[in-house]
Amino acid sequence: MPATLDPATAVTAPRPGPRRGVIYAIAPSRVADGDIWVGTDDGLVWRTRDEGRTWTNLTPALLTPWSKVGILEASPFDAETAYAAVDRHRLDDFRPCVYRTRDGGRTWTVAVDGIPPDEAVNVVRADPARRGLLYAGTERGVHVSFDDGESWQSLKLNLPVTSVRDIDVHGDDVVIATHGRGFWVLDDVSPLRQAKDVPAGALSWLFRPSVARRVRADVWEGTPFPKDEPAALNPPAGAYVDYALRTPPRGPVEIEIADASSALVRRYRSADAPPAFDPQRTLVAAEWFKTPSTLAATVGMHRFVWPLHYPTPPALAGGDAFADGVWAPPGEYTVTLVVDGQKQSQPLTVTPDPRVELAPEAYRAQFELAREVEGLQAAAAAGAEANRALIAALAERRKTASGELAAEMERLETKAWDLAGTQASSNRYGGWWRAARSQTSWRFLAETLQGLATAIDGADAEPTPDARAGVAKARTALDRVRQAQAGIEGARAALDARLAAAGQPPIEP
Repeated sequence: MPATLDPATAVTAPRPGPRRGVIYAIAPSRVADGDIWVGTDDGLVWRTRDEGRTWTNLTPALLTPWSKVGILEASPFDAETAYAAVDRHRLDDFRPCVYRTRDGGRTWTVAVDGIPPDEAVNVVRADPARRGLLYAGTERGVHVSFDDGESWQSLKLNLPVTSVRDIDVHGDDVVIATHGRGFWVLDDVSPLRQAKDVPAGALSWLFRPSVARRVRADVWEGTPFPKDEPAALNPPAGAYVDYALRTPPRGPVEIEIADASSALVRRYRSADAPPAFDPQRTLVAAEWFKTPSTLAATVGMHRFVWPLHYPTPPALAGGDAFADGVWAPPGEYTVTLVVDGQKQSQPLTVTPDPRVELAPEAYRAQFELAREVEGLQAAAAAGAEANRALIAALAERRKTASGELAAEMERLETKAWDLAGTQASSNRYGGWWRAARSQTSWRFLAETLQGLATAIDGADAEPTPDARAGVAKARTALDRVRQAQAGIEGARAALDARLAAAGQPPIEP
């Protein structure tokens, strides 16, 4: 019969004669100088405390020959604690085998409770930020322990059945390497590190977000891969906000984000519907359409991603509650979870792109000027919309008007079109390539402001003197176009008076 691992009894049979084992695992201590653990493919565990000058055999008593010590992990918190993942498939034993010592290897405990009996363990890694948080890679997936290996539970999530051969905790992320030459990343495990902090009776809980980096994604991402081309998605950029709900809330779930002065930056609600792809109205293919992160109100753990932007003003958002405005500058923020009137808050730090060297004052100047331009854009959009409504109302009234009144309406409509800066077209997208008719027009102003917005908020840089001068000119241009719009509105009021004298209703945009 093949040898099996029985934690209740020790193996007393003598080991075979001289063996030529291979060192499969090397684990330097992270807390003690010169302290190194090694494991071999013939079932031995050795340790040196003096950088290899002398070694001590600390092999667990229950570990029989032909057991490969594939991975050793020295605790990042305690020099006397270590973990060993042992592979025994050469003995036809495919059960999980994880050993833990807390006394420097004098005694070992088998720690596999919760791992299925047919899932051999290839690797165990300790989280360097939370004591007792362990990750295990098996022949079929990943498991996690919150109590230093006393119990395990699946961490498979969307991971397919695969042999996990190694694990690395890199910053806030857990990275695995599979036998199929694949790499998978579990982005931001802050909730796992804080899981034991959640009060037992809490109906909802907001986890403290990890530090968010303000990194700009590629503007041009290239052509989307064909559907049959294997490709992985990049993680969403922004601040990860994790929360948990134990019971269904009575109303919508809300997330509020405030800046360092407690001023509201943005508010999201689970009742807000994200924009949907509409092939009749959307100018891009479905592969290019991105659905924003939304809030969930169901029981369980959820992740929301704030893209580090202020909201777009309503006049520019077109009813989209998720439309992003200017970038939020690096700094300190507060995230608040609101569930059935109960609020929980956590601090959030947003740091700049580490590749960019820019003073905090420059980020602040960029933000303030970008917000000013955004306000000018909103004012211009509102004015252009009022002008568009007037054009539509005049066109409708001319259908039933006659004589001098009809001619007056046509002249006023022509002036409104001139101020709009566009030309009438049966295709609402057909005139995009034509230049604006006049520099004193809503379209020319909108294009000018969009160029300024891109120049100011499109890169991590202090606003240039040209950009500041351009904003000043844009303010003057807005006043000029507003005055022209006021003149058209005055002419409409005069026309309304003539219509009233003729017993006809006024022109109502």
